[in-house]
Amino acid sequence: MNWLHTWSGFIFAWLLYFIFITGSAGYFENEIDRWMQPERVVVQKPMDDADILAMGTRQLSQSADDASQWYISFPSSRDPYIGISWLQPADASKGTVRQWLDRHLHPDSGDIIKARQTSGGETLYRLHYTLYYMPLQLGYILTSAAAMLMLIALISGVIIHKKIFLEFFTFRTGKGLRSWLDIHNIFSVLPLPFHLMITYSGLMLLMTVTMAKVIDATYGEGEQKHRQFYSAAQAELTTEQVISMSAAQLSPEAALTDAKNRYANLPVSYVGILARGTENQQIEVWFASQRSIEFASMLSYREQDGQVVMSLSEGKAGAAARVYDVLEHLHEGLFADIYLRWLYFICGLLGAGMIATGAIMWLKKRLAKGPDSAGCTLRRLASINAGMIVGIPVAIACYFASNRLLPFDMALRAQWELHCLFIGLLLSIGLAVCSATQSVWRNLCWLAAVMFGLLPLLNALTTKHNLLVSLIQADWLMLGFDLCMLVFSAAFVLLAIRLSKTTAATLSGDDVTRPL
Repeated sequence: MNWLHTWSGFIFAWLLYFIFITGSAGYFENEIDRWMQPERVVVQKPMDDADILAMGTRQLSQSADDASQWYISFPSSRDPYIGISWLQPADASKGTVRQWLDRHLHPDSGDIIKARQTSGGETLYRLHYTLYYMPLQLGYILTSAAAMLMLIALISGVIIHKKIFLEFFTFRTGKGLRSWLDIHNIFSVLPLPFHLMITYSGLMLLMTVTMAKVIDATYGEGEQKHRQFYSAAQAELTTEQVISMSAAQLSPEAALTDAKNRYANLPVSYVGILARGTENQQIEVWFASQRSIEFASMLSYREQDGQVVMSLSEGKAGAAARVYDVLEHLHEGLFADIYLRWLYFICGLLGAGMIATGAIMWLKKRLAKGPDSAGCTLRRLASINAGMIVGIPVAIACYFASNRLLPFDMALRAQWELHCLFIGLLLSIGLAVCSATQSVWRNLCWLAAVMFGLLPLLNALTTKHNLLVSLIQADWLMLGFDLCMLVFSAAFVLLAIRLSKTTAATLSGDDVTRPL
């Protein structure tokens, strides 16, 4: 069982570490979006929902009159601004492709705000299962394989450590590998329920990729057959009723009024208009319900035989789909408030720490056999390991820095933000390989400290936001982001100082007997 735990953990260790770091950042994707588009204007005072709807539809009529679908987003605690989105049709004469576009509106004038193009927090979150620079299907398969090995490592780890919960309360400093094992146990046991949940649910969310042959056996091969499966799997359980509204009265404003009368205590999240200009046009009104793990309630209005039919979505129709829905909500934390999101985030970082300490121990055990047995390859591997573990946080700091430094109207600006992320990772690995073994970890930690520490300064120099202004304006999202960057910087400073005092030989393997 020992070999199973060791190899299942190390084979995909770097990929799993990348997945945990980027996935953890995704729990604050809305807040990251806000920081990466500082031009967005926060709604400072309460606005009437009807005024927001009128503002959104007026702007959509001017900007996207040919779109078949419109959505208007209402201010919320996590997204305190007004947004519009639409499905742009393909038009060869205009050189446009079919895609979703979104913009934000100024709450006073209703005009579209000119904001920088950015990959934002959502793309950073998507990295943890798409992996970028590769076909989407391959990214899903690699992520699923890593999750499966992670699940094996978790279960086998519990089995081989018979006193794992007792060892959780034990930490022995200055004991070399024993100290690293104690840290590894703490990072593993404290968030163990989270690790099991996040790994298993991640596997289930990608099962349509990893188990595609099962779908083929039931529905048949090909895209059309697979669409039949997805339609059946995602079918909603709805109740319908004819309401006392004439077909001539049906409009987004009337639908919003009726929906608010039914859910007076719930805030409106979205109003959507689908199949615009056709006889199948329908209007959706979404509410943020926050009931248990449910994320939203949706009412739909459409004309049928001269009457208005209202449909209420009550969740997925099938039992399997409901289980899938629960796992999706648990995995993504869609229902979580600010405190639970922080708990998710911290547990994710502990998972990354568990993987990092496991990889360090694996290398140290082999380097402990002596310089002659270690060889050049193993030492290079130890340097690359340092470059990956510290380099991924450095890469994310580069991602944020590029958002402030790249030209505002640069072509392919959003894509270049992601390029900067991976360039930062490659440079970190290069620095690790070129550094002296004794200083590699220390140098990387100082680099990470500088990168994160510069972000609030870059924010102040390139935008109208800074720590003082955010505090005065009670702009807690911008303030919180800058403060978090300073906390990360301080953490790397403390680690670099610690390494300066004890040298990095413990991590690099030069002197495996040196205390932690």
